[in-house]
Amino acid sequence: MSQENVRVVATAIEVFNRRDIPALVDLSQTDLEIVSALTAANLGGSTYRGVAHAWTEYFAAMNETWERWGIENADLRDAGDDRVACLCCLVGQGKQSGVPVERAVGIIFRLKDRKLWRIRSYLDPTEALQAAGLSE
Repeated sequence: MSQENVRVVATAIEVFNRRDIPALVDLSQTDLEIVSALTAANLGGSTYRGVAHAWTEYFAAMNETWERWGIENADLRDAGDDRVACLCCLVGQGKQSGVPVERAVGIIFRLKDRKLWRIRSYLDPTEALQAAGLSE
């Protein structure tokens, strides 16, 4: 089942980059929770709950700060216990500044019944690996 979870996350990243909210909703549990270190202007983070609103609110928050943005070079690792660690690069362009941004981040995806259930991003990829019980 772990490779199946990795495939679910790979698909989620693909549709995430396309901004396909209906597909993300289909891939998510109804009680989805996203804890993002990336959406607050001060990088203080924000939490989004409930599949009906989480993806829409998350995308709206990202669009406030970023002109364009997405995930590239996703290195997905099975972390056991229905968890997948993702080491990746957030790429984008600041909305106000126009400055291109490339930042290494880590994301832990927890799945329930092969659907996204808990997602937490980390500004430090090593911290994400540690949270998943993995090492470099």
